Amino acid sequence: MKRLHRSLLIDREPGAVFALISDPERASEFFVGLTRWEPRSRRRRGLGARFKVLMRVGSIEAGGLVRITGWRPGELIEWESEAGITQRGRWAIRPATGGTELHLQIEFELEGPGSWLVESIAGRVVGRNMTATLLAVRRMLEFESRPARPPATAKAKAKAKAAR
Repeated sequence: MKRLHRSLLIDREPGAVFALISDPERASEFFVGLTRWEPRSRRRRGLGARFKVLMRVGSIEAGGLVRITGWRPGELIEWESEAGITQRGRWAIRPATGGTELHLQIEFELEGPGSWLVESIAGRVVGRNMTATLLAVRRMLEFESRPARPPATAKAKAKAKAAR
């Protein structure tokens, strides 16, 4: 199994970081290499939410169906594959001096002859995508004017709908 970990300090509060990375509608804005992030369940956030996820790795798209298995607002999002490539990952958020440490971990396993070689090559591409993803999150939160929006409550959605 190939294990990858990247982290970065972001000059924002943990809540703002979590609001961005937990928003499935914005995943394609910052997750580099992601070609598909489609909900596959009624639940869009939190434990049990399912997504079809594909990432470009060289000339192919790899991924499958993942389910959110860990969810602690402001701290942690974990996922595991249910179909497709065997994988699991996590976003971990930790308050730090000067902002928030954002950690991204991805583990994946390929099967078949020569899979160790393919894992090694794919790991380089996925690792670069992970680094670029963290940098994109930092750019969006620190330098772009559009703030991360917190999850909308049912009451806020109804109020917004009534205002239209």
